[in-house]
Amino acid sequence: MMNHLTQSEKNNIAKSKSDTATNPTRQADMIARGLTTSIVVSTIIHAGRGIVVAATRKPVIMFGLGVVAGYFVHKYRREIVSASRTTLEESRDFVLRQKDHLQNLIEETPEEPETPKSLH
Repeated sequence: MMNHLTQSEKNNIAKSKSDTATNPTRQADMIARGLTTSIVVSTIIHAGRGIVVAATRKPVIMFGLGVVAGYFVHKYRREIVSASRTTLEESRDFVLRQKDHLQNLIEETPEEPETPKSLH
């Protein structure tokens, strides 16, 4: 449902889709980017596991990580609270919009007459 897009935005989307379908070089670039991204993510996850395992084996490292995390939370507490409030307001607005969309969708659907079910 792209009802919220202008006609020029719809045309740009249609053009980019047709360009992608007709340009094999662009498709190859997209495949290469996807492959590169997956390799990087896999490497980060693998390295992260090693770090977490090493950190959990030594309580001093865990304590140090907690102190560092506490320091940064204290240092950026105003920004964290501000971001949380903004996210909360945006979430509320999103839920209310979805509720309105759902009500509009329910109002638009035609009601079908109920057919009685036979007991025999």
